[in-house]
Amino acid sequence: MKRPVALQALSTTHHVALDLALRISDAKDEASIEALMASLPPTFANEIEPHMQQEERLLLPLLEASGETELAQETRERHDRLRALAAKIAAGDRSALQPFWIELHALVRFEERRLYDTAQQVLPDGVLA
Repeated sequence: MKRPVALQALSTTHHVALDLALRISDAKDEASIEALMASLPPTFANEIEPHMQQEERLLLPLLEASGETELAQETRERHDRLRALAAKIAAGDRSALQPFWIELHALVRFEERRLYDTAQQVLPDGVLA
């Protein structure tokens, strides 16, 4: 099923997120980890956080109005967990890198397979155009 334009735009940001997740999973040496600790906070702030805010501001209220309140709530909870881990990394907590990677990867899968698919099924035609 082809994604509507609005969801295609959101999916594009997932490429940035998956690239970041891959860089985290591949980081084994000190230099790679240091580079991630420096680059992750601005990448999160400039790419991932605006993406989540857009979903929370535009998509989730539409889903809630269509009766998908549990799905919207789960999405917000996943976003909050990722924000908390990003804040730890921004504060210098290297131990948050692995959980961040796991949570980010799981969030992308969840949004692509459940959130966006459900939005396409339950929202009226044209709402996501």
